[in-house]
Amino acid sequence: MAEQINLSPTLLSRFDLIFVLTDDPNPERDRMLAEHILKTHELGEKLEKMRNVVSEYSKQLDPEIKKVSPVIDPDLLRKYIAYAKRTVFPVLSEEAKKKIIEFYVGMRGKVKENSPVPITARQLEALVRLAEASARMRLSDTVEPEDVDRVLKIMKRSLEQIAVDPETGEIDIDYAFSGTSKTQRDRIIVIKRIIEELEKEYEKGVPENVIIEEAEKRGIEKAKAREILLKLREKGELYCPKVDHYKIVHGY
Repeated sequence: MAEQINLSPTLLSRFDLIFVLTDDPNPERDRMLAEHILKTHELGEKLEKMRNVVSEYSKQLDPEIKKVSPVIDPDLLRKYIAYAKRTVFPVLSEEAKKKIIEFYVGMRGKVKENSPVPITARQLEALVRLAEASARMRLSDTVEPEDVDRVLKIMKRSLEQIAVDPETGEIDIDYAFSGTSKTQRDRIIVIKRIIEELEKEYEKGVPENVIIEEAEKRGIEKAKAREILLKLREKGELYCPKVDHYKIVHGY
Protein backbone atom coordinates (compact mmCIF):
# COMPACT_ATOMS: atom_id res chain seq x y z
CA MET A 1 0.00 0.00 0.00
CA ALA A 2 2.78 2.44 0.93
CA GLU A 3 4.26 2.06 -2.55
CA GLN A 4 0.98 3.24 -4.11
CA ILE A 5 0.72 6.42 -2.04
CA ASN A 6 3.02 9.35 -2.70
CA LEU A 7 3.67 10.07 0.98
CA SER A 8 6.74 9.39 3.08
CA PRO A 9 6.47 6.64 5.74
CA THR A 10 6.90 9.22 8.53
CA LEU A 11 3.93 11.23 7.26
CA LEU A 12 1.83 8.17 6.44
CA SER A 13 2.29 6.80 9.96
CA ARG A 14 0.59 9.89 11.41
CA PHE A 15 -2.81 8.77 10.14
CA ASP A 16 -4.81 7.06 12.89
CA LEU A 17 -6.73 4.90 10.42
CA ILE A 18 -6.12 3.94 6.80
CA PHE A 19 -8.55 1.96 4.67
CA VAL A 20 -8.17 0.53 1.19
CA LEU A 21 -11.03 1.48 -1.12
CA THR A 22 -11.53 -0.88 -4.03
CA ASP A 23 -13.97 -0.51 -6.90
CA ASP A 24 -15.27 -4.06 -7.17
CA PRO A 25 -18.03 -4.58 -9.77
CA ASN A 26 -21.38 -5.50 -8.23
CA PRO A 27 -24.41 -5.41 -10.58
CA GLU A 28 -26.96 -4.57 -7.89
CA ARG A 29 -24.87 -1.89 -6.20
CA ASP A 30 -23.70 -0.46 -9.54
CA ARG A 31 -27.31 -0.15 -10.72
CA MET A 32 -28.35 1.63 -7.51
CA LEU A 33 -25.42 4.05 -7.79
CA ALA A 34 -26.13 4.80 -11.45
CA GLU A 35 -29.83 5.40 -10.75
CA HIS A 36 -28.99 7.70 -7.82
CA ILE A 37 -26.53 9.78 -9.85
CA LEU A 38 -28.95 10.13 -12.78
CA LYS A 39 -31.85 10.98 -10.47
CA THR A 40 -29.79 13.61 -8.66
CA HIS A 41 -28.72 15.15 -11.96
CA GLU A 42 -32.30 15.18 -13.27
CA LEU A 43 -33.61 16.79 -10.08
CA GLY A 44 -30.87 19.42 -10.18
CA GLU A 45 -31.91 20.42 -13.69
CA LYS A 46 -35.58 20.68 -12.64
CA LEU A 47 -34.73 22.89 -9.66
CA GLU A 48 -32.51 25.09 -11.82
CA LYS A 49 -35.33 25.47 -14.35
CA MET A 50 -37.76 26.53 -11.62
CA ARG A 51 -35.35 29.15 -10.31
CA ASN A 52 -34.62 30.64 -13.72
CA VAL A 53 -37.83 30.07 -15.69
CA VAL A 54 -40.83 29.30 -13.51
CA SER A 55 -39.65 31.56 -10.65
CA GLU A 56 -41.59 29.58 -8.06
CA TYR A 57 -41.09 26.37 -6.12
CA SER A 58 -43.28 23.39 -6.93
CA LYS A 59 -44.26 21.12 -4.03
CA GLN A 60 -44.58 18.34 -6.58
CA LEU A 61 -40.80 17.95 -6.37
CA ASP A 62 -40.79 17.32 -2.61
CA PRO A 63 -41.08 13.51 -2.90
CA GLU A 64 -38.24 13.47 -5.45
CA ILE A 65 -36.04 15.68 -3.27
CA LYS A 66 -36.66 13.42 -0.29
CA LYS A 67 -35.44 10.39 -2.24
CA VAL A 68 -31.99 11.88 -2.92
CA SER A 69 -31.57 13.95 0.25
CA PRO A 70 -29.11 12.79 2.97
CA VAL A 71 -30.62 11.10 6.02
CA ILE A 72 -29.15 13.90 8.17
CA ASP A 73 -29.30 17.45 6.88
CA PRO A 74 -25.69 18.58 6.15
CA ASP A 75 -26.19 21.93 7.90
CA LEU A 76 -27.50 20.19 11.03
CA LEU A 77 -24.58 17.75 10.94
CA ARG A 78 -22.04 20.58 10.70
CA LYS A 79 -23.63 22.33 13.69
CA TYR A 80 -23.67 19.09 15.69
CA ILE A 81 -19.97 18.46 15.03
CA ALA A 82 -19.05 22.06 15.85
CA TYR A 83 -21.02 21.90 19.11
CA ALA A 84 -19.42 18.59 20.09
CA LYS A 85 -15.89 19.88 19.39
CA ARG A 86 -16.52 23.07 21.33
CA THR A 87 -18.27 21.71 24.42
CA VAL A 88 -17.44 18.02 24.94
CA PHE A 89 -14.09 16.85 26.35
CA PRO A 90 -14.35 13.13 27.23
CA VAL A 91 -12.21 11.41 29.85
CA LEU A 92 -11.41 7.69 29.81
CA SER A 93 -13.28 5.62 32.39
CA GLU A 94 -11.32 2.98 34.31
CA GLU A 95 -13.08 0.21 32.37
CA ALA A 96 -12.18 1.87 29.06
CA LYS A 97 -8.53 2.24 30.13
CA LYS A 98 -8.42 -1.44 31.05
CA LYS A 99 -9.78 -2.51 27.65
CA ILE A 100 -7.24 -0.40 25.75
CA ILE A 101 -4.34 -1.68 27.85
CA GLU A 102 -5.45 -5.31 27.43
CA PHE A 103 -5.65 -4.90 23.66
CA TYR A 104 -2.25 -3.21 23.39
CA VAL A 105 -0.44 -5.65 25.68
CA GLY A 106 -2.23 -8.60 24.09
CA MET A 107 -1.21 -7.61 20.55
CA ARG A 108 2.42 -7.06 21.50
CA GLY A 109 2.40 -10.21 23.62
CA LYS A 110 1.88 -12.29 20.48
CA VAL A 111 5.32 -11.29 19.18
CA LYS A 112 7.71 -14.22 19.04
CA GLU A 113 11.43 -14.18 18.39
CA ASN A 114 12.15 -12.71 14.93
CA SER A 115 8.45 -11.89 14.45
CA PRO A 116 7.32 -8.45 13.24
CA VAL A 117 5.92 -5.86 15.65
CA PRO A 118 2.13 -5.71 15.13
CA ILE A 119 1.42 -2.45 16.95
CA THR A 120 3.37 0.45 18.48
CA ALA A 121 2.76 3.26 20.96
CA ARG A 122 1.59 5.41 18.05
CA GLN A 123 -1.38 3.08 17.50
CA LEU A 124 -2.04 3.16 21.25
CA GLU A 125 -2.31 6.95 21.09
CA ALA A 126 -4.58 6.61 18.06
CA LEU A 127 -6.88 4.28 20.01
CA VAL A 128 -7.25 6.87 22.76
CA ARG A 129 -8.05 9.64 20.28
CA LEU A 130 -10.59 7.50 18.45
CA ALA A 131 -12.28 6.37 21.67
CA GLU A 132 -12.55 10.00 22.77
CA ALA A 133 -14.03 10.87 19.37
CA SER A 134 -16.61 8.11 19.78
CA ALA A 135 -17.66 9.50 23.17
CA ARG A 136 -17.69 13.04 21.81
CA MET A 137 -19.99 11.90 19.02
CA ARG A 138 -22.44 10.81 21.74
CA LEU A 139 -21.95 14.16 23.53
CA SER A 140 -20.64 12.20 26.50
CA ASP A 141 -17.98 13.44 28.91
CA THR A 142 -16.91 9.86 29.63
CA VAL A 143 -15.30 7.31 27.32
CA GLU A 144 -17.14 4.07 28.04
CA PRO A 145 -16.12 0.47 27.23
CA GLU A 146 -18.53 0.43 24.27
CA ASP A 147 -16.58 3.33 22.74
CA VAL A 148 -13.39 1.29 23.02
CA ASP A 149 -15.10 -1.78 21.55
CA ARG A 150 -16.22 0.31 18.59
CA VAL A 151 -12.78 1.70 17.80
CA LEU A 152 -11.02 -1.63 18.38
CA LYS A 153 -13.23 -3.18 15.72
CA ILE A 154 -12.43 -0.32 13.34
CA MET A 155 -8.68 -0.40 14.02
CA LYS A 156 -8.49 -4.18 13.63
CA ARG A 157 -10.20 -3.86 10.26
CA SER A 158 -7.74 -1.17 9.20
CA LEU A 159 -4.72 -3.25 10.27
CA GLU A 160 -6.08 -6.31 8.46
CA GLN A 161 -6.30 -4.28 5.25
CA ILE A 162 -2.94 -2.52 5.30
CA ALA A 163 -0.56 -4.25 7.71
CA VAL A 164 -0.73 -7.98 6.98
CA ASP A 165 2.46 -9.44 5.54
CA PRO A 166 1.20 -11.29 2.42
CA GLU A 167 3.86 -13.98 2.88
CA THR A 168 3.42 -14.82 6.56
CA GLY A 169 -0.11 -13.59 7.27
CA GLU A 170 1.17 -11.78 10.37
CA ILE A 171 0.41 -8.14 11.18
CA ASP A 172 3.54 -6.04 10.61
CA ILE A 173 2.97 -2.35 11.30
CA ASP A 174 6.14 -1.35 9.43
CA TYR A 175 4.80 -3.04 6.30
CA ALA A 176 1.78 -0.70 6.37
CA PHE A 177 3.86 2.46 6.32
CA SER A 178 7.07 1.50 4.52
CA GLY A 179 5.84 -1.16 2.12
CA THR A 180 8.60 -3.49 3.33
CA SER A 181 7.77 -6.36 5.68
CA LYS A 182 10.15 -7.83 8.26
CA THR A 183 10.49 -10.90 6.03
CA GLN A 184 11.63 -8.67 3.17
CA ARG A 185 13.93 -6.65 5.44
CA ASP A 186 15.62 -9.84 6.61
CA ARG A 187 16.20 -10.91 3.00
CA ILE A 188 17.64 -7.50 2.13
CA ILE A 189 20.13 -7.81 5.00
CA VAL A 190 21.19 -11.25 3.74
CA ILE A 191 21.64 -10.06 0.13
CA LYS A 192 23.71 -7.04 1.17
CA ARG A 193 25.82 -9.24 3.45
CA ILE A 194 26.48 -11.64 0.56
CA ILE A 195 27.68 -8.79 -1.64
CA GLU A 196 29.89 -7.39 1.14
CA GLU A 197 31.47 -10.81 1.68
CA LEU A 198 32.17 -11.34 -2.03
CA GLU A 199 33.25 -7.82 -3.04
CA LYS A 200 36.90 -8.55 -2.25
CA GLU A 201 36.88 -11.42 -4.74
CA TYR A 202 35.21 -9.38 -7.50
CA GLU A 203 36.75 -5.94 -7.91
CA LYS A 204 34.42 -5.03 -10.79
CA GLY A 205 31.30 -6.05 -8.91
CA VAL A 206 29.81 -9.33 -7.75
CA PRO A 207 28.09 -11.17 -10.64
CA GLU A 208 24.34 -11.48 -10.30
CA ASN A 209 24.36 -15.24 -10.81
CA VAL A 210 26.90 -15.65 -7.98
CA ILE A 211 24.74 -13.55 -5.62
CA ILE A 212 21.62 -15.52 -6.51
CA GLU A 213 23.38 -18.86 -6.11
CA GLU A 214 24.62 -17.89 -2.66
CA ALA A 215 21.20 -16.46 -1.73
CA GLU A 216 19.54 -19.78 -2.61
CA LYS A 217 21.95 -21.54 -0.27
CA ARG A 218 20.71 -19.21 2.48
CA GLY A 219 17.05 -19.91 1.80
CA ILE A 220 16.13 -17.07 -0.57
CA GLU A 221 14.35 -18.01 -3.78
CA LYS A 222 15.90 -16.96 -7.09
CA ALA A 223 12.98 -14.67 -8.03
CA LYS A 224 13.01 -12.99 -4.60
CA ALA A 225 16.76 -12.41 -4.81
CA ARG A 226 16.44 -10.77 -8.25
CA GLU A 227 13.59 -8.60 -6.99
CA ILE A 228 15.67 -7.39 -4.04
CA LEU A 229 18.67 -6.60 -6.25
CA LEU A 230 16.43 -4.53 -8.52
CA LYS A 231 14.87 -2.62 -5.62
CA LEU A 232 18.21 -1.91 -3.96
CA ARG A 233 19.56 -0.61 -7.24
CA GLU A 234 16.50 1.62 -7.74
CA LYS A 235 16.94 3.02 -4.22
CA GLY A 236 20.61 3.75 -4.88
CA GLU A 237 21.91 1.29 -2.30
CA LEU A 238 23.58 -0.81 -5.01
CA TYR A 239 25.14 0.15 -8.33
CA CYS A 240 26.34 -1.78 -11.37
CA PRO A 241 29.89 -0.96 -12.49
CA LYS A 242 29.17 -3.34 -15.39
CA VAL A 243 26.12 -5.24 -16.61
CA ASP A 244 24.71 -7.69 -14.03
CA HIS A 245 27.51 -6.98 -11.55
CA TYR A 246 26.73 -5.34 -8.21
CA LYS A 247 28.61 -3.27 -5.66
CA ILE A 248 27.34 -1.63 -2.49
CA VAL A 249 27.07 2.16 -2.34
CA HIS A 250 28.95 2.87 0.87
CA GLY A 251 27.11 5.03 3.35
CA TYR A 252 24.01 2.78 3.44
